[in-house]
Amino acid sequence: MGKFLYNLSVNAYGISVRLVSPFNQKAAAWVAGRENWKNKLSGAVKTLNPDKPVVWFHASSLGEFEQGRPVMEALKRDNEINLVLSFFSPSGYEVMKKWITADLICYLPIDSKKNASDFIDLIKPDVAVFVKYEFWYHYLKQLNNRSITTYVISARFYADQIFFKSWAKWYRKVLFLIDKIYVQDKTSVDLLKGIGYKAIELSGDTRYDRVDELSKHIDRFSEIEDFVNEEKLFVAGSSWPSDEEIMAKYINENPNKYKYLIAPHDIGENHLKKIEKLLNVPFQRFSTYKKKEASRVLILDTIGMLSRVYKYATVAYIGGAFKEGLHNILEPAAYAVPVITGPEHHGFSEGPAMEKTGGLVRIKDFESFRSLMNQWAADEEIRQKAAFAARQFIQAQTGATQKIKKDIESVLSI
Repeated sequence: MGKFLYNLSVNAYGISVRLVSPFNQKAAAWVAGRENWKNKLSGAVKTLNPDKPVVWFHASSLGEFEQGRPVMEALKRDNEINLVLSFFSPSGYEVMKKWITADLICYLPIDSKKNASDFIDLIKPDVAVFVKYEFWYHYLKQLNNRSITTYVISARFYADQIFFKSWAKWYRKVLFLIDKIYVQDKTSVDLLKGIGYKAIELSGDTRYDRVDELSKHIDRFSEIEDFVNEEKLFVAGSSWPSDEEIMAKYINENPNKYKYLIAPHDIGENHLKKIEKLLNVPFQRFSTYKKKEASRVLILDTIGMLSRVYKYATVAYIGGAFKEGLHNILEPAAYAVPVITGPEHHGFSEGPAMEKTGGLVRIKDFESFRSLMNQWAADEEIRQKAAFAARQFIQAQTGATQKIKKDIESVLSI
């Protein structure tokens, strides 16, 4: 019954995506990317080197890709391998389809026995690595049948997941098709042991290795350096309207305590104009920045820079924690920048963990935000203490990448 319901739900998902594809750009990309997939993949695999082992990584979307990325880069840097990367979602594939580290990048065909068999026949992986939450039964079954070593990395499990329901015995069996699961936390270890799964390693989260590595890169942006001009810089990363209303009120009251850089989650023109209407102080957009124009606020209206901009920050605010979902707090912390967020961290264990060290502070409203900002502006010793705690938090969590990399290399005998 469990297998029947699984197949039914997977097929229903595929049909529903096709039905909405004429009206939804993301769904259209999902469908188009899988059309004639076998012929396209048959041609693509011919570019792989037949004398090198094939390591297949699968990531659902861009967030999961970023978690697998440190391992992929480390493997390619140190070994002669073919790296095959598949995505489930267009939001991952469309952004990373030209990533030069991978030898082949494709969509993962929808999970069925035939698709899984044909896909694996074509790419012929020596090792398969699924990132975080991807548990596709037919792919895992085909890999298991062929004795291809299969890992899941950076995984986190929760008590309310289907695997841990008393009635979901079939779904639990899916996990036992995996040779080893690398988990982020002790809770996940306990949950897996509770259902009898023992091939577990508490390796941590590879994202910490990723942000730590990024913080060591020397990237300079002359426009931002000119804008900051040796003043204290407040950086708001991935902000939403609920965050921006609070920040704008503070900026208007305190234009000279910091320079302010706002990198909104949505850089559409309508949203940028809404931010600008909130401001009563001189501002510029990064894309049209002019050195001769005095401004107190710089709006980052481009994609792909934010993680490297934090190096200039004195204080960072990370958006989404009022209601939308907390964004990446690890990137500023890696640069030893203390972090401010809204109150809601549900589902983001790194938030409360960093808060315990003092590297992160939650605010609940404008008054608490103003109090903290004023304190850190006036007392450098207190701010530096929080900055040190943020950086130490990152350093204490690194190392997952090397653990996973060594196991993969051992399987490949390289």
